[in-house]
Amino acid sequence: MKKKKTLYILLSVLLGVLLVLEGVPYFVNVYLNANADRLVSDMITRTNDFSGHKVKIGNIRLDYDYRGTYLELDSVAIYPEEQVEENKVRIDLMADRILISGFRWRSLVFDNAIVLDSAQLKGLYIQSTSPSLDSLQLKEDSTSSRKKGKDYKSIKVNHINVQNLNLENRDMATDSLRLEIAGLNLNAGEFELTSEDLANDQALFGVGDIEGSIAKAAVHFNESRNVVVAKGMTIDKANKSLKIDSVGLDNKWDKYRYINDFTKETDWIELERGQLELINMNYEAFLAKGLIEAETLHAKDLKISVFRDKRKPDDTRKRPKMINEIINSIPKDLHLDKIHMENGHVSYEERPDNGVPKSGMIFFDQINADISNITNIPELLEDHSELTLKANARIMGAGKVDLNVTYFLQDSTGKFKMDGMIHSMELPEINAMLRPATQVEIRSGQLQSLAFNINGNDLEGRGELIMKYTNLAIDIRGKSYGKDQNVFQKIGSFLTNKLIIRTENPNKKEELRKGHVYFKRDQSKFIFNYWWKMMLSGMRSTLTGEDEETLRKRTE
Repeated sequence: MKKKKTLYILLSVLLGVLLVLEGVPYFVNVYLNANADRLVSDMITRTNDFSGHKVKIGNIRLDYDYRGTYLELDSVAIYPEEQVEENKVRIDLMADRILISGFRWRSLVFDNAIVLDSAQLKGLYIQSTSPSLDSLQLKEDSTSSRKKGKDYKSIKVNHINVQNLNLENRDMATDSLRLEIAGLNLNAGEFELTSEDLANDQALFGVGDIEGSIAKAAVHFNESRNVVVAKGMTIDKANKSLKIDSVGLDNKWDKYRYINDFTKETDWIELERGQLELINMNYEAFLAKGLIEAETLHAKDLKISVFRDKRKPDDTRKRPKMINEIINSIPKDLHLDKIHMENGHVSYEERPDNGVPKSGMIFFDQINADISNITNIPELLEDHSELTLKANARIMGAGKVDLNVTYFLQDSTGKFKMDGMIHSMELPEINAMLRPATQVEIRSGQLQSLAFNINGNDLEGRGELIMKYTNLAIDIRGKSYGKDQNVFQKIGSFLTNKLIIRTENPNKKEELRKGHVYFKRDQSKFIFNYWWKMMLSGMRSTLTGEDEETLRKRTE
């Protein structure tokens, strides 16, 4: 009898425990689902970014068990509950579906942290409007009527899946688009976002693995005149790769409309196409510190076009940076062992201010180049102090060009050295560049080779240039296009060819004239103008016999 009674007691206790175990989740689920809208809304709006916002959810379902909570949200909308002040950011978020599993209530209550096993976000659309970044109020006014939230200590997700996220940011005053991301899809493991990450302008978040893609990303700038567009971006942390199928810098206005929108002389620049890939990229350094570090940046099929209108007044207050200054001024920490360019194309078009009704143009194609030791990190400069460029290309689709440049990144004067060679080509090929600027064109001539060796800095450059050519003859043309030379131009051409320039170098006596290079840098011009003027001084010296002292006097 006692044994039966004991067995009944044990069975009753066991049944009671089972009822409690089963009952607790049941009653918790009843409570959670009855208060689901309020609970989820409170978890969202307690943060700083969404403080003062309202949350609307089409359908919501909570399912609690001892392993965690499963949460399913359909048709989610988050938006400000009142008119946003002019110096504040407005954020609107919509999502088709959010699925969460393994939500830990203990972490929320006792640690002020969000801990999940997995999260799936489908069809997210985020729109923000804000004033210019400089005018944003980074600290809350004590008199502000907006609620101030409290961010979580951390958000941890073992696995996160994002499908079709779209984001855009607009200027509050003009409603013009400034930033857009379309079709972002990614998978990430061991995701963690901490309050320290939020406080650090350079940090993003921590992650074990991440892979995904972005269909399109664009940044509009320069008062919406320009936009940088990247299409087909692939993110792959496991293979340490970041690839962009197509990248471009687009001017929304044509070149003359763009140039005329400025009172001073400025450049119109477009990057029409190109592929980029970062190889052996350090994702940990980028996500934790904002450091862009990789073994190689591979750039393929880049086509860059530059236009300048010399009829606009020059901005003499403007001082374009030298190469070392450009690298040091990059806002992100940067370290690349090498940039490898394949099949590049660069063209420069210039409308002269001499009354000629046509622009001059020079272009380089089939550019293949390696640039080594690109860094702006002080502690790395000691071992990577010499930036080197080795390149080969075609000039004007004709002559082959080899170029070697070294920049000394730690030298305060911007010291550099350059040498190279232009191989054989027909000299009339450069008339498209030469005639509009000089009103002179080459009638005939064959360049056998042009070798140069130059040393320079931020102030001046000097060196030697050896140009070998045959059968050179020029015509003085003036401003007229489509017309024959007048009698004065014919006489000027005859005298120049007979008395001033050499027809060939070396001459019939095998005497080789070496050209002297000297040019004092115009501080308002960009580096490529400086390079070209140094080369031009050497060619002029070869043709006319001017020495370095004469060239120096010309620049005084």
